[in-house]
Amino acid sequence: MSETKKHYLTVQDMVLVAVFTALISVCSWITIPAAAGQVPFTLQTFAVFVAAGILGAKRGTLAVIVYLLIGFAGAPVFAGFAGGLSVLASPTAGYLIGFIFTALIVGFSTKIVKQKNEMKKIVVMAAAMILGVVVYYIFGTIWFMFVTEMNLVSSLTLCVIPFIIPDLVKIAVAIIIINRLKKYVQIFN
Repeated sequence: MSETKKHYLTVQDMVLVAVFTALISVCSWITIPAAAGQVPFTLQTFAVFVAAGILGAKRGTLAVIVYLLIGFAGAPVFAGFAGGLSVLASPTAGYLIGFIFTALIVGFSTKIVKQKNEMKKIVVMAAAMILGVVVYYIFGTIWFMFVTEMNLVSSLTLCVIPFIIPDLVKIAVAIIIINRLKKYVQIFN
């Protein structure tokens, strides 16, 4: 008879998920209103990158899901101290849902980068984060178009183009932080 190993979260896993959920929440409060649009500049994306890059796919995605559930339950953890189910009716809700898939993509890339070659790790992680950005841009832009009834060009002008450079900077900083902190988090594994 073969035994199947069940994969439960340990206490350390739960603590790490809670810490990174809090990090995402705090980073969502750090906003710069966008001049032309309804989508503010925040550090949420940065925190999602760091959470998934350090915790991996399972725990990193769980941190994002817990963050979303806390926010949808009414806690003011979203940008602008927003919270509650009414956020789902906002033009930016698609970005929040897209964060789940971004965390999965970045988290799974951590399994690929187990190699000792630092440059390959950085390239794979950067590529995964760029793909993650594209995915949440897609979710966010589609939802933005649905809620605001704007066309694709107008939506991309408001919701994507102004964010490309800041998101690339977030990716660069996130990779540096992940490489510095990853060894400390592995102590818990």
